[in-house]
Amino acid sequence: MIDTVKLTVPYQSRPDWIGELNKNAKLNTNTGKYTATIYPSKSYIRQGIYLPKVWYEDYPIKDGRKYSLNIELSLPKLYFGNNYDELTNDLLSAIVIKLSKTLYTVYGIWVTPSEIEQSVVGRIDYSKNIPFTDFTLVSTITNALKLADIQKTYDLQENLFRNGGHIYHIHTNSQDIAMYDKVADLKQAKVSEKRAYSKVNYSQLNLIDELEKHKSLTVARYEIRLNGMRKIRKELKAVNAEEDLRLCTLFSSDISKKILLHHWQNILDRIPKSEVGANTTTQVLISFKRAYPDMKFAEASALTLMQLLRTEARDERAVRNVIEGLFGTPQYYRLKKRTHKPSTKTQLACLLYITEIVTAMKPVRIKDYIQ
Repeated sequence: MIDTVKLTVPYQSRPDWIGELNKNAKLNTNTGKYTATIYPSKSYIRQGIYLPKVWYEDYPIKDGRKYSLNIELSLPKLYFGNNYDELTNDLLSAIVIKLSKTLYTVYGIWVTPSEIEQSVVGRIDYSKNIPFTDFTLVSTITNALKLADIQKTYDLQENLFRNGGHIYHIHTNSQDIAMYDKVADLKQAKVSEKRAYSKVNYSQLNLIDELEKHKSLTVARYEIRLNGMRKIRKELKAVNAEEDLRLCTLFSSDISKKILLHHWQNILDRIPKSEVGANTTTQVLISFKRAYPDMKFAEASALTLMQLLRTEARDERAVRNVIEGLFGTPQYYRLKKRTHKPSTKTQLACLLYITEIVTAMKPVRIKDYIQ
C-alpha cells in the first residue's frame, strides 16, 4: 500500500499562523522565496511519537506569488506508529483526521481533513511487506534479483547490492526500487539512522525486542519510491490508472498493486530462471534449520555438506564411502538419520511467492507474527 508521501496544500495568501514561525523563516533576497520549516519538540521523539516533516513556502510567479504548505510523512507510522503494519483503503478518512489534529496540536497549523484529502502528491512510496516464518533469508531473494539484466529496462544511476545482501536497490533520477530485509534494516537504524535504508525509525525501535524473540521470522520489504509529479503521472499512465495526483485518488491498494507488479514483473522476467531454480548451499542450510529449529550450526553444516555430496555424486554409496573413509562408519549413520527433511524452497519459489503476496495485497499486521 502507501508509505511515505509528500503533500502540498495550496493557499491564496500567506496564512495567519505563519507569524508564529518567524524564528525559523528564511527569505532568499535573490529569488524572493520565503520558507519556514516547522520543527516539533524533541520530547515527542524521546517518547517515540511519530511526527511529519512540515515546511511552508511562498515565492514569486508570473501573476503574483504562490503559497503552499508541504507535509512529508509516513502514513502508516503516523497511524500505527510503525510501517510493518499496512494501510487499507477504508482508513483514508481516519488518517486525514489524525494528520489534521496532529498538525494543529503539535504545530499550531490548521489544515482541514478535506484539504488534506484533496492535497497534491509530489512524492509517493508504494510498498509491500512479505513476511516469511520459515527462516527464509531475504539475502537469498536479493541474490536472485542481482542476476537480473535490467540495464535496458531502467535508466540507471546506481544499482546497489549492500549491507551483506540485506538490500538490493535500483536507483534512477526519479524513482527507487528496493527489496530489503526490513528486520535487519530496523536493527541497523538502532545503531545508526544514516546506515538504514528506511529513515525516521524512532517510533518503531520498540519492535526490535519482540522481533528478536522470533528467529524464524523475516520480513522482505518491496518498495517503489516515485519522486516528482511528472514521474507519478508516467507511472499511472503505464498501469492504465487515472492521472490524478490528489491523495484521495492515489491512496489506493489497487494502484499500489498495479505499480508494484509492473516493476516486479520487469525484474522477474530478466532473471535467468535456470540459475535460481536449483538448490544452493544457503537454501540447503535453511532447509535443515526449518526441519530442526533447535539444530546447532555444526550439525547443520555437516548435514548441508552431506546433501551437497549427494547432489554432486548422485550415488549414496559414493557419499558413504567418502564420509566413512574420512570420519568413520558411525559418523555416516548418525548423519543419515537426520537427513529426512522437507524439500528445499528454491530462490525461484521465493520469487513466485512474492508475486502471489503482492497480487493478493492482503494487509500485514505485525502483531499476527510476534504475539
